[in-house]
Amino acid sequence: MRSMFRSLFLLSLAAAPMAFASTPAPADTASSVVVSATPSDKVISTEADSLRAQVQVLKSNLDGVRSELAQLREQENARTVIGDANDHALWP
Repeated sequence: MRSMFRSLFLLSLAAAPMAFASTPAPADTASSVVVSATPSDKVISTEADSLRAQVQVLKSNLDGVRSELAQLREQENARTVIGDANDHALWP
């Protein structure tokens, strides 16, 4: 009798995940989706336009930083090749 209860208990543990499982939701296919131009598309396009503008601003800022970095590198290269103009024996 004890083995029967043990078997039923183990069987219930094995079947528990299947009892809580649900059927998967049906997938949206191309034939079931209807595409239409709605005002929400206009909202998405204005958001996209604002994001493009922000990207352009970031690109221009990045170009400015790159040019400043290039100038600093040129100055450092000149200091290593020629020497620092402010570092000599007669400098006050």
